[in-house]
Amino acid sequence: MKPNTLTLIAAAAAIAAPGMLWALSEADTDGDGLVDVAELQAVFPDLTETQFEKMDLNADGGLDADEIAAAQLAGQLPSNES
Repeated sequence: MKPNTLTLIAAAAAIAAPGMLWALSEADTDGDGLVDVAELQAVFPDLTETQFEKMDLNADGGLDADEIAAAQLAGQLPSNES
């Protein structure tokens, strides 16, 4: 990952921390620290696999806290439950 991308992710994590914690605790049903597409679709049923893949910056099949924060900052995920 490029240094600029890491900087953006770190900034996004700082800005979106409260919402990020909600997204992880709400969606990570197996408690592994990552949210896979099925877990995220359980919370957001209209989410497509293509949308998920755009959020999965390292293409590992799961969103970590930094990827969730970046997705929230980009408007791809809501930053809280409302």
